[in-house]
Amino acid sequence: MAVVGLSLAAVLGLLVAPAGVLADTPVAAPSATPSPSASGSPAASPSTTAPPVATTPAASPAPTNQGLQNREAQGQLIGDLTASEAHALMLERSLNQSELSLVALGQQILDSEKQVAQLDTRITAITTQHEQVTARLQSDRAQLAAIVRRLYKHQDSFFVNLIRAGGFGGLLETIGYSDVLVDRERNLVRAVQADDVALAHAQATLERSRSTKKDTLSRLVLSRTTLAKEIANEQLLQGQLQGTIDEALAALDAMQTDSPEMAARRAKLVRMKTDSVLSQIEQAVFAQQNSQITAELIAKDPVLTATGHLLWPIPQATISQGFGPTPYVFEAAYAGFPHFHTGIDLSVPLGTPVFAAADGVVVLARAMTDAGGNLVGYGNYLIIQHDTGLKTLYGHLLTIGVKEGDLVHRGQLIGLVGSTGNSTGPHTHFEVRIENSPVDPMQMLPAAAQPPAAPAPIPGASH
Repeated sequence: MAVVGLSLAAVLGLLVAPAGVLADTPVAAPSATPSPSASGSPAASPSTTAPPVATTPAASPAPTNQGLQNREAQGQLIGDLTASEAHALMLERSLNQSELSLVALGQQILDSEKQVAQLDTRITAITTQHEQVTARLQSDRAQLAAIVRRLYKHQDSFFVNLIRAGGFGGLLETIGYSDVLVDRERNLVRAVQADDVALAHAQATLERSRSTKKDTLSRLVLSRTTLAKEIANEQLLQGQLQGTIDEALAALDAMQTDSPEMAARRAKLVRMKTDSVLSQIEQAVFAQQNSQITAELIAKDPVLTATGHLLWPIPQATISQGFGPTPYVFEAAYAGFPHFHTGIDLSVPLGTPVFAAADGVVVLARAMTDAGGNLVGYGNYLIIQHDTGLKTLYGHLLTIGVKEGDLVHRGQLIGLVGSTGNSTGPHTHFEVRIENSPVDPMQMLPAAAQPPAAPAPIPGASH
């Protein structure tokens, strides 16, 4: 930039020089011309020591006239130098911003790599746990099948069993023991099967999060590579711009003695080179700005890249029913179970505030009714769309405080706890869906703020 400033100062000096020469011309002319005298005696001009031939009237004004004639070409070059200065400033700012962005991208890449490594660790742990639970489920099922087969083989007839049992009392004891044993084994299988389903969902969620994070990491690395190339290109253009400035200054100096035709050719040649470099600078700066915007728009961590990113919709609520298979016949079938609870029920007094679990857009806010207009199912409910196919559902609300299309923020009041629809007590049914498939919300909620869980479903607050 100092070079450009000095260049422009020199240019201004060149602009003033022809005017000074022009102003001195009337004074210098008489001294160069012999004074007319009637006698023609040398004494009439005592200050003249050289013959008149030594200084002709046409010899001195020649550079001045050419300088005046080249003013237009010089003006063009000065305009090019002014444009070059503006582009030099623009290029310098772009380079500074590029270098800052490069540092920021490097830090983002390091953070993303750490997050991918953490997800790998969590996926390994959850996969191991899932494999153990699956093996246990297969073992429990095999044991249950063996017990059922053994009991079936021994139930030949009432009298045979009576004799084998050593009397009627022994038979009752045997049958009762068998029923208790079978029921116990079945309950164990159900519990382990619910764990298996939950772990499968957790594993799928973590793997989806890892895929998203890896994609983000790849795009960040690509942005860093692109930005590094743009910085190198801008540095190259800085050198080219300085070259055109130097060439323009040299042309201005040469124009003091150039013919008008030569000056015009010089100005045209310099302008062509300058325009080419300035155009490349504009394109480079635009590319840098576009790359920066693209880098800023690269998807940040989705809500599901780690647990604890969702807010509890109702702080300190009691979990009256958890996620998984359920004995309630009004629950729909899901994941191979005849009845499955697809969310968690948060039991609190009627009218308790309900808050949005994360930022998003309300995609549905309405009442679920039957043909007669009666509230059924979720009753008054709403669904919020979050990132990467994530949705949250809030059911059985007394009042809905938002409308479809509203942008909501994490922790924003969205409704009040009710008991509308298929509900037997005040509570809010909270669901988390990934690509419209329900997953266990407990995987996404912060453990530190986890409300106390009820030991068993509360009949008055379930759906």
